[in-house]
Amino acid sequence: MDEQTLKILLAIFSTSTLIFATWLKIQSDKIRDIKSKLSDKKYQTYHEILAILFDLINQTKNLKSVSEDEVLLRVMNVKRDLILYGNDKMVNKFFEWEDNQLKRAYRLWNWAELAAISRKDMGNRWTRVNADKILRSLFENKLEYEDFKKEFILR
Repeated sequence: MDEQTLKILLAIFSTSTLIFATWLKIQSDKIRDIKSKLSDKKYQTYHEILAILFDLINQTKNLKSVSEDEVLLRVMNVKRDLILYGNDKMVNKFFEWEDNQLKRAYRLWNWAELAAISRKDMGNRWTRVNADKILRSLFENKLEYEDFKKEFILR
């Protein structure tokens, strides 16, 4: 090979490398943008799940009034978004929560599990806040919670 051919091959290789690196950067940016949008949608969906559940709890404590139609519409919208954006564990736990609507205590436990799963899915991978701690936070004192747990959850 003469020097001229070597320079041409080097220029082609350099150009190809630059094009490939640029393409790789563009693809990486697209993936990062998609992940960011997905994370935002998950956050909005998980936030709405918890907002609905807190509204229901506040209603049982006579702190807020929410119509059944409003709650049903919000639940249907959340379900749509959850099916699109939620991870499998979250979707399955939400369906379990829906199935247990008539069992008040177990429904509360499912709600606490939903909250714990959403915390993990939103980036708190090593969180030590679990369903038990979340549900405990809804009671005035630890003794009241322990009695509730014995009567309704640990049977």
